[in-house]
Amino acid sequence: MSLIYLALTLALLLVNLAGLARLVHRWLPDAQLARAGGVLALCLVLFFTEHFIGLGRLAWLWPVSTAVSVALIWRPAQQRSFWLAQLPFVVPFLVALAWRWGYPDIDATSEHLTDLYFISNYLSGDTLPPPDRWLPGAVFDCYYAFLHYAVALMGRWLNLSAGQAMNLGSAVLFGLIGSLAWSVARRFVASNALRGLIVATVIAGGTGVAPLLNVLYVAPDASPASAQSAAVTRMWANTRFIGLYDRMSNSVPGQQLFPPNEPPAMELALETPSYLMYLGDVHPPLAGFVLLLFVLGLIARIERPDEGDADNVRVPAAAIGAAVTLCIAANAWVLPPMALLVTGWLLYRWRGKLPCLVPSTAAGVAVALVLLYPFLSYFALAGLHTPIVLTKPFEYSPLNEWLLLWWPVLLLVVLALSQGPRARLAWWSALGVLAMLALSELVTVDDPLGDRLQRFNTVLKWWSWLWPAAIVWLGAISLGSAARWRRIAAVVPLAASLSFVLPQLQFWWHNPRPHAGQITGDAWLRDDEANRAILGWLKAQPQGLVLENTDRTAYSPSSAFALFAGQPSMLGWPAHVAQWRGNPAYVGERADAARAIYAGAHPAARAWLIGQHVDYLVWSRFDAARGPVVLAQLKAALAPDYQWQPLWQAGTDEYGVFVRTSHETVQP
Repeated sequence: MSLIYLALTLALLLVNLAGLARLVHRWLPDAQLARAGGVLALCLVLFFTEHFIGLGRLAWLWPVSTAVSVALIWRPAQQRSFWLAQLPFVVPFLVALAWRWGYPDIDATSEHLTDLYFISNYLSGDTLPPPDRWLPGAVFDCYYAFLHYAVALMGRWLNLSAGQAMNLGSAVLFGLIGSLAWSVARRFVASNALRGLIVATVIAGGTGVAPLLNVLYVAPDASPASAQSAAVTRMWANTRFIGLYDRMSNSVPGQQLFPPNEPPAMELALETPSYLMYLGDVHPPLAGFVLLLFVLGLIARIERPDEGDADNVRVPAAAIGAAVTLCIAANAWVLPPMALLVTGWLLYRWRGKLPCLVPSTAAGVAVALVLLYPFLSYFALAGLHTPIVLTKPFEYSPLNEWLLLWWPVLLLVVLALSQGPRARLAWWSALGVLAMLALSELVTVDDPLGDRLQRFNTVLKWWSWLWPAAIVWLGAISLGSAARWRRIAAVVPLAASLSFVLPQLQFWWHNPRPHAGQITGDAWLRDDEANRAILGWLKAQPQGLVLENTDRTAYSPSSAFALFAGQPSMLGWPAHVAQWRGNPAYVGERADAARAIYAGAHPAARAWLIGQHVDYLVWSRFDAARGPVVLAQLKAALAPDYQWQPLWQAGTDEYGVFVRTSHETVQP
């Protein structure tokens, strides 16, 4: 039944996306741009609207939207070209879905639970900003909201759980990334195979280190555990090479190239889309990739228009301005490079005496700012102060490692420059990439991180943005060159990057998939009988504040029961909550109090819980190390205002939930 349900859900999703694209096709006559533009416009308008009135659950809407979509695509669907136009989206969508199908768990690794929490904030359809489900009494107004709002909007429309929305939302994002890369490529490259190479590289390719991963990191023996560990190491080394994995090679050639006893460099990371696909996060950089490739697709559409479409430039130019502005709500880290990209493009047109598109672009900026104004009215006040400073000389990237990471892009730059200044678009594009590389090296966004992580966030956001931009744009320009030698040479960096497919296949082969197909994401929690009983019970209860242990301040299962049960949490990951809120003292105090309660050491546990309006206190398998003694202490300390609800017992092991029975304030 789950397969039938998933298949029907995917069919509804794809039909509605195709219908939306047909609706927008009049203004953006490119199937890939129309699909992405329709999604972005719809989500932005509803994002604006729901700051005034929350629309609640929207499951009633999908029969209507599906009927309209079928009517819109009925006639075009009778032509082969319509189905071919769906492939650039469907193929990367299915590739990403395969990863989510194989590894669907939304657990304590990476930022999985954080992303689930972001999406959960918007899933109920409250007026924005919504109640913060990790911080009772507050609203969620301190993080980039647009991506998670959009994913939750899809979940509300299709009546999905937060976990289902997150896993399917990831696949949709990669479908958009791949289809937009195709849109750029088709403007320059005639061969479908070479267009596919560009798309495959941006979706599944790695950094310049990719061809050496199997040389640098080897399994020490033939055991399955060693093979599995080496496969994981290669996946991470592709991204976290400089300053971390460069000194962790366990092979003789690797240690000769990068001696492990040398002082490590600044820790610098470059997250390719393939890494985020493997990781399973639905994080703001993915929204940044979509907006970046949407802008590049629109620029390619203007610079290389289809026959009879050269005069229709005002709407694409306005969409470019709107997309750049939307970065504020989707991933503000990439707003500076996005603004520089569009400014450079407008300057290119001005210097070439091409029609000035500044008014249309500015109009798009103005419209997007108006629609984002309700969001900016509170987000701007909650943002952290992060000035831009000059990078200190000792913080610069080590040259050898930097060259090894970036050589594919540098080769594409050389190929673009080899066309000479008369090939203005290639020349300007190559110089723009070099300028962005220099900028990312010379300036740093001074965020709360420091020491070896001083440049980490700046590089992580800007390098990760620049990589797909250069691969897609410069790759398309070189593969579309009239010179055969240049086309052949351009295949080399793309193929080298795409060699990262081998470590991905090795990871897939050596790492088990015990929860394949369970896209709700909670199978890791339900594996244990006691935890499964608690989760099922909480799902059936009225809305109430849930407290779980916070022994670790981040990257722990804390709040997993609440999130998967659709309940608000008393406190999620304290370190993250505190950082987003400017490190207020009360967050740490709440975390300390919760830890003391779970240790049986809080002198006034019952009064504190009632004062914080906690309705459910979970005692799960994660609390097994505390033993029955602490549980007995809690039963005595919390009675009579909290009743113990046993949900699983075997011998002396007992797990369940303390349920609040009284709503009167009591004294300790």
